[in-house]
Amino acid sequence: MIIEALISQEYTTASVLEDTRDVWNYLLDCDYMAVVDEDSLILGIVTLNDLISQPESRNLLDCDLSKPKVSPGSEIFDVLSEMEKGQFEYLPVYDKETFVGVIKLIDITRHLATNVKNLKLEYHKVIHDLRNPISNISGLLRLLEEQPEDNQKILSLCNTSCDHALNILDDLIVIAGDEHRPLLKEPTELNEFYENCVRDQNGLLSQKSITIETDFCAQQYHISVDRKQLRRAIENLLSNAIKFSYPNSVIKVSTKFEDSRLTLKILDAGIGIPENIQSDIFNDFTTARRAGTSGESSTGLGLSLTKRCIKDHGGMIRFKSTEGKGSKFYVTL
Repeated sequence: MIIEALISQEYTTASVLEDTRDVWNYLLDCDYMAVVDEDSLILGIVTLNDLISQPESRNLLDCDLSKPKVSPGSEIFDVLSEMEKGQFEYLPVYDKETFVGVIKLIDITRHLATNVKNLKLEYHKVIHDLRNPISNISGLLRLLEEQPEDNQKILSLCNTSCDHALNILDDLIVIAGDEHRPLLKEPTELNEFYENCVRDQNGLLSQKSITIETDFCAQQYHISVDRKQLRRAIENLLSNAIKFSYPNSVIKVSTKFEDSRLTLKILDAGIGIPENIQSDIFNDFTTARRAGTSGESSTGLGLSLTKRCIKDHGGMIRFKSTEGKGSKFYVTL
């Protein structure tokens, strides 16, 4: 992380010949002033602490204005170290020899606090997403014991889920270095993409003896999507449908065209969503989280992350649900 986006370019100037008593009055209303020489070249910055520590100075020319200079490309933690060593709350920023602004300790602190909050959300996101492929592998391994004649097929599905889990861990590494990375879109046929997402849920389905019935459009629909991100979003919806469905029930997944866009519908006959918490289900860390029909846990993040992904793709997600009768989720892209 570098400081470039945090540089303040708002500042008042004072001549190096300015009387410190006048500057003192200015600094009562602002945090710092840029000090300029006779040629209007900025020599550095002065703060109220500078004047307090040098009471004998009569004008700014007498003041020691030396502070470490940092560049727009300086790392945030390197700048923090300089501030800590000299007990500075403000440092001048220079691009080569040109003064470009000031970096403030308070701005760095706020930025880091926001980053900590966002990283907490991203780590919870990864933990949540890892549950799906690992649970899928667990179910598939049980099938290996119960249906040895299908071992090759089941092992193939295990490999698919392992690859998915590894991709999520790769995302965690990327998130740690760049939380604002753009979507990596590539041309994709959505009906086939959705069908693959459904197929990869066989492990979870087997644990509860749930069946998914599909009805995908015969007409192809090609758009560019970030396959990893969208896959995680759709699998969140599918795993939720499985989680909140009763054993031996049926989930229906279908697609249809609406106004030249493709809508995915996931319908279950599970426990449904109580009306009093429906407005909260897409919120981060929602308190609307509930245990599944077999006691499955929830972080309250799945739908929030799914909605964010769909929105980032320019799409829309909506739902209808009746407590005790099930839910219908619609994704339009």
